[in-house]
Amino acid sequence: MEFGVNIPRKQKIRVWDSTAEIRCLVLPMRPAASFGLFETALAKWVSRNSMIGTGLPQAPATP
Repeated sequence: MEFGVNIPRKQKIRVWDSTAEIRCLVLPMRPAASFGLFETALAKWVSRNSMIGTGLPQAPATP
């Protein structure tokens, strides 16, 4: 468990080191509760940490 992220043991992960020639994009796991949402609603699930791989997407707080 790094950065407070608990990844299930069955989850497959791949790690690459980035260099000047290679850049990696982190695609976080999509939470089941986010299926069927439009792009504008999905964008609210994205955080800095989920985009750099140190957190998982979280449902936005309801006002």
